[in-house]
Amino acid sequence: MKHFLISLLLILSLGTLMAQDATSRLAWEYYNGREYDKAAPLFLKMYEENKVKTYLNYYVNCLVELSDYETAIKVIRKNIRTSKEVTWYIDLGYVYERAGDTRMAEQCYQEPLKDFPNNPAAIANLGNAYSSYLKPYYAESVYELGRKVLGDPEAFRMEMANVYAAQRKFPAMLDEYFALILREPQYLPTVEAMIQNTLMYDVDETLLQQTREKALANIQQLPGIPVFYELLIWVLIQENKFTEAVEQTIAMDRRSHTTPDKILQMARISAEAGDFSASLAAYQHLIEKGPDPAPANIPGRISSGGSYFRTARIEYLLILTEKLRTTPGTGRPAWLNLESDFRKAMDEFSKSQESGPLYPELARICSEELGNTVEALAVLEKALALPANNPGFRTDCLLLKGDILLKSGDPWEASFIYAMADMENPDNPSGSEARLRRARMAWFTGSFKLAMAQLDVLKGSTSKPVANDAFELSLLIRENLNETDSTQSGLTSLAQLDYLIFRKKYDEALKLTDSVLLVAGPEDPSHDDFLYKKSEVLRLNGQTAEQIKVLEVIMDQFRYEYWGHKALYELACLYQDKYQDTAKAAALMNDFIRDFPNSFYFLDVRDRLRSILLKQS
Repeated sequence: MKHFLISLLLILSLGTLMAQDATSRLAWEYYNGREYDKAAPLFLKMYEENKVKTYLNYYVNCLVELSDYETAIKVIRKNIRTSKEVTWYIDLGYVYERAGDTRMAEQCYQEPLKDFPNNPAAIANLGNAYSSYLKPYYAESVYELGRKVLGDPEAFRMEMANVYAAQRKFPAMLDEYFALILREPQYLPTVEAMIQNTLMYDVDETLLQQTREKALANIQQLPGIPVFYELLIWVLIQENKFTEAVEQTIAMDRRSHTTPDKILQMARISAEAGDFSASLAAYQHLIEKGPDPAPANIPGRISSGGSYFRTARIEYLLILTEKLRTTPGTGRPAWLNLESDFRKAMDEFSKSQESGPLYPELARICSEELGNTVEALAVLEKALALPANNPGFRTDCLLLKGDILLKSGDPWEASFIYAMADMENPDNPSGSEARLRRARMAWFTGSFKLAMAQLDVLKGSTSKPVANDAFELSLLIRENLNETDSTQSGLTSLAQLDYLIFRKKYDEALKLTDSVLLVAGPEDPSHDDFLYKKSEVLRLNGQTAEQIKVLEVIMDQFRYEYWGHKALYELACLYQDKYQDTAKAAALMNDFIRDFPNSFYFLDVRDRLRSILLKQS
C-alpha cells in the first residue's frame, strides 16, 4: 500500500509538471505572437501557482500592451504592499510612463532611492532594475550612492561602465574599465568583449581611438603594468594595425621574457588577416630568440622555448610561402631559396611531427612554382613514409599527389591514388573529397556519363561543399550534354577549359574561352557557362576589373540562369571586400536576398548585409 501511494504521488506530480510546462509553452507562444489578451491570464495563473516574479512581470507587460493601465497599477500596488520590494516602484513608474502620466512616473522612479539598501547585492539589483527599463541616469545615481554607502569607491566598476555605455559616455566608461583591470587584470577579456559590443553604438567611430589613447596614457603613467599593453595590442588588432600590434607584443616580451605564446598568437592573427609582413616579423623574433635549453634538473623535459622556436621556424616558412604567392612578380630565384630553407628545416626537425605541414607545401612549390613534378612526388613519398601524424595528414598528401599527377598529364595514375584515398576514408569527408576528384578527373578526360554517375551519388554527401560542387558540375554536364552530337564539341571545350584552369594555365584558358565566345552567340546554351568560366580565370589571374565586367554581363543577360546567382554574389563580395564600396555591395545583396532566397550563398549574403547595416546604424 505504501509503495502504491508513493507511485500515485509521483504520477500526480509528473502530471502537474507536464500541465505547467504546457501552460508555459502556450503563454510564451501567445506572448511572442503579440496575442497579449490570451497570454495575460496564463502568466497570471502561473504566478499564482508558483509565485515567481518573472511571471507577474510578463502579466503586467501584457496588460500594458493591452492599454489596461488601471489593472496593471492595481496589481503592482498590491505587490508593493505585500512584498515590500522597492523595485516594484520602478515597474509602477514604467506603467505610469506608458499611460502618459510623467509626474507620477517620476515620483515612482524616485521612491526606491528614499529607502536605499546597504548591501552590494541589493544595490546591484536596484541598479539593474533601472537599467532594464532603460533608465541609465537613475542606475548611475544608484551606483554612485552605493559606493558612498559601502565606503568603497572601487565597487560596481563593471555595472557603472555599462550604464555609461548605454548613455554613450565613452570616456567615463573607459575610466571604469581601466580602473577595474588595474585592480583585477583577469577581467581584461570581459572588458574587451564589452568594448567590442559597444562599437555598434559608436556613431562617431572614435571609441577605439579613445581606448588606444587612454591605454598609452596609462602605460606612460604606470609603466610595467602588462594589462595596459595587452589592451593596447587588442585595440591595434581591431584597427587592423598589425605591424604596430606585433611591435608592442615584442616590446612586452623584451621587458618580461614571458610572452612567447602571445607573440605566436599575434603572428597567427596577422597571417589570418593577410598581413604577412607583420606575421613574419613576429615569427622572426621568436626564431632569433633561439631554443631554450631544457632545465638540467628535470631529465627528459622538453622546454617550451624549444617548442616555440620550432613552431615559429615551421610556420614562418609556411607564411613566407603565402606571401611570395600573393606578391606579383615573385621570380624563380626566390622560390629556389625558399625550397632550400624548407629542406634545411625538414632535415633539422625530421623527428618532429610538427614538421609534417612542410612536406606538402614543399611539394606544391616544386610542382607549381618550379615545375619539377618528379621532385614534388618524391617529397610526397617521404611525407607518406613519416611515422603517424595527425589523422588527415596522409589523406591530404594522397589527394595532393593525385592532383600533381593529374596536372602533369597522368590521369590514370591519379585515379589510382584518388581511389586509395577513397578506400582509406570510406565514411568521412576526406573520402567524399577523393570521390569528387575522381569524378572531376572523369570530366577532364571526357568521360561525361561516368562523371555524371559519380556526381549524382556525391550530391547526397554529408559534406556540404562537396555536395554543392558535385551538384554544380553535374548540372553543367547535364545541361550541355547533346545526345545527337557524337563529338560533344561544346562539352569537350568546357572540359578542356576546366582542365586548363585546374593546371593554372590561365593564358591558354582565356584564349580558348574567347575563341569559343567569338563563335557561340548569346543564344548558344553554353554561352553563359563560358562567360562564367572566363570570370573565374580572370579572378585567378588577378584581373579584377575585367572580371567585374564579365560578371555584370552574366547578371544582366543570364540573371535567372544557374550562374546568375553566383555572378551576383561574387559582385557583391568584390564591392564589399576589395573596393570597400558598402553602398553598392548592400544594393546587390538586397537584390540577391529578394531574387535568390534558396541559394547556397543566401546565409552568407544575409550575414554580410547585416554587418554592413549595423555599421551604418
